[in-house]
Amino acid sequence: MINLPISPILAWFLIGIAFYSVELTLPGFVVFFFGIGAWCAALGVYIFDVSLTTQLVLFLTTSILSLLVLRSYLQKVFLGGAKEEEDSVSLNSTPSNGTVIEEIIPPAEGKIKYAGSFWRASAEEYIAVGTVVRIVEQHDLLVKVCPITQQGEE
Repeated sequence: MINLPISPILAWFLIGIAFYSVELTLPGFVVFFFGIGAWCAALGVYIFDVSLTTQLVLFLTTSILSLLVLRSYLQKVFLGGAKEEEDSVSLNSTPSNGTVIEEIIPPAEGKIKYAGSFWRASAEEYIAVGTVVRIVEQHDLLVKVCPITQQGEE
């Protein structure tokens, strides 16, 4: 066995800490499992007197096995699970009105102001700036609108 100035147990333990430190700077959540492998190698050296080759095999085997078995589970724990609900912004389900702030000339989009926010808008007809419009439907951040006449009808 190679005679190191520090014990192999301490060396593997410090290598594991180095892997954990590197994981903090890299995306992907992979290097973490090499830290687990290093600590398993340290534990193996602590329990048994094994050669450097056996230590390396133990390190690689436990690193790859922990990566394959634990990665998806630990990713959910540390990074959070995926949201099941839709992430898009939704308007009220009740009929809503807005004001055109950038004219809508089909097929191009314009903009409306609704509830203090600005929305991209499309329409089937030309609508001038300042016209009050009814929001007919929504597709993500694009709303389809139609003008409201003086009597409140289309």
